[in-house]
Amino acid sequence: MQSIAPTRRLSRRSRDLLVAAAVVFLAGALVMIAGIALHIFNLVVPFNPGSQIYDLTRKGILSLGAGIVFASFLMALRAITWKTDNALARELGALLAPHLDRQFVYIRNISKRPIGYLDAVLVSKHGVLIFRISKRKGLFFNDKGDWLRRRRKGNWKPMRWNPTREVAVQVAKLREFLEDFQLAAVPVRAVIIFTRESPLVQLTLRDPAVPVVQSSELVEHLQDNYLGRERLDAETVRRVANLLYR
Repeated sequence: MQSIAPTRRLSRRSRDLLVAAAVVFLAGALVMIAGIALHIFNLVVPFNPGSQIYDLTRKGILSLGAGIVFASFLMALRAITWKTDNALARELGALLAPHLDRQFVYIRNISKRPIGYLDAVLVSKHGVLIFRISKRKGLFFNDKGDWLRRRRKGNWKPMRWNPTREVAVQVAKLREFLEDFQLAAVPVRAVIIFTRESPLVQLTLRDPAVPVVQSSELVEHLQDNYLGRERLDAETVRRVANLLYR
């Protein structure tokens, strides 16, 4: 199995964002300097009818500059913390590698504007399979598209985090993305994976809308489901993999 991640492209995107943050910071600093200068050098005397407007204007310019500088700090923080790989996806890839040959392309840490973020995707003649990977622990109950988690007191409470809803959106976006490249016939499916094992994670499933497995069961799940039938030729697999990787 080919296990890859667009690390270089994401690193380059991080550097580009850091440069953009520096440019935005300089622009904000210049605007702030202009606002400070207007406070130091009063261009309108206090008793002038326009003095109130002048005062609001210089305060507005100063506030705008401060806002731009703050935005540049947020951009820099995003650039520095940009994730260039997904450790959970990498570990899962190592688990799958001995069971899948070179025709399978496992792409980790996909981040594209039309698709959003995907933990990992498996591409082969069997189609495209999206992996939603979680290291959460606890007692979970999945009824079709609804998720509950058992609390310490023993009661079950609906979860804010809903991986079924997340992957449904991801599948829809990926299908739309492939349609734009005349690849509407490519089947796209998903699986939710919990990396922790019992007793840290206990799953109760009732007719799940999206398959849910623990990592130790993933190979068996693929054999029973995803690997059932080949649907694509080698050229289509190559095209899909290149679109998701680049």
